[in-house]
Amino acid sequence: MKVDQRSGRTGGARRCTRLPLPRALPPAPRAVVTLIAAAMLYGACVHLAGLVLWGFCSRTWAPLWLNGFWNSLIVFDSLSGALLLKGRRSGLYLTCLTMFADLVSNLYAVYAVRHSGLGAGAADVVVLLAFGLFVFALAPWLHGCLGRTLRTHRHPYPRVEHPWLPEK
Repeated sequence: MKVDQRSGRTGGARRCTRLPLPRALPPAPRAVVTLIAAAMLYGACVHLAGLVLWGFCSRTWAPLWLNGFWNSLIVFDSLSGALLLKGRRSGLYLTCLTMFADLVSNLYAVYAVRHSGLGAGAADVVVLLAFGLFVFALAPWLHGCLGRTLRTHRHPYPRVEHPWLPEK
C-alpha cells in the first residue's frame, strides 16, 4: 500500500490539499507598497471628507466635470489602495492611471482654471506631483516584485498523483 508523504494517509482516494499561500513580498517592496497604498487611501478619505463637508461641488471655482472627477477619486483611490495591499499588479496599474489622471486634472486646474502657478497657493499640487513622481519612478521595480509573488497562482489546482498512472 502506498503512503502519501504529505498527509501520511494510506491508499484510498486522496483529498485535495489547500492551495499554497502566495509568498510574501520582501521587506523593501512591502514597505513601498504599504506606503503607496496608505497614501492612496488617505487621498480617498480627503476626497470623501470634501464631499461630505462641502457637497458635490466642493471647489466652487472649478467646473462641474472637474468636481465630478475629483469625487470619483473616492472610488478609484480606495480600490487601488485595497488592491495594492492585496499585492495585486492591477492595483499598481490602477494607481499609476489614477495618479496620472489626478496630476493632469490638478495641473489643469492650477494653470487653466485658476491661472496661477505652482507657488505657495498650490502646495497640495506640489506634494501630489512629488508623490506621483515617486510612484512612477518605482512602478517598474514594483511591477517586477509583484509579478514574482503571483507566479505561484498560475495553476489553480495542485498536481494530483493518480495511483493508476506511471510515475515520471
